[in-house]
Amino acid sequence: MTAPAAAPASTTLRVCLWCMVAVLGEAALYLSYRGHDARFHWFTHFFVGASAALVVMAVVAARTRRPVRLPLVWPVLAHAFAMLPDFLFTWGIAHKRWMDVFLGHISTHFVAGRNLTWFLVFLLALGTYLMVVSRAGVQGNGSPRQQAGDLEALERPLGE
Repeated sequence: MTAPAAAPASTTLRVCLWCMVAVLGEAALYLSYRGHDARFHWFTHFFVGASAALVVMAVVAARTRRPVRLPLVWPVLAHAFAMLPDFLFTWGIAHKRWMDVFLGHISTHFVAGRNLTWFLVFLLALGTYLMVVSRAGVQGNGSPRQQAGDLEALERPLGE
């Protein structure tokens, strides 16, 4: 049996760059909350947003039988969506109950256990996504060609 072919360096570099952008974006968001002594608030919306993203990622991975493209970007985007009312707040728009449409922006702070509960939900969602991805790999045909093409598929536009 031959070893799977390596993905082109440009594809690997592109995936690494997107992951770096995701991590740096989260670091910037975290630091923006530091100035307001509200890091617990950042964690609440991170856990809620990332959990929602992981659930969606698990559904997509189960349907396509392959990992999602740019997996670190999805939680960052969901986190930004969950904290959108905080951006509005900095522009002078007060928090209101209707802002719960942004992944429960207001009510997520009143869950029993607060961030510990959301951390456990996050771990459950992460475990679910990893389980779906591992099963998707097992259920595929497992050929070396398929395995070699998995990284390339992460960067291929949808529909190709």
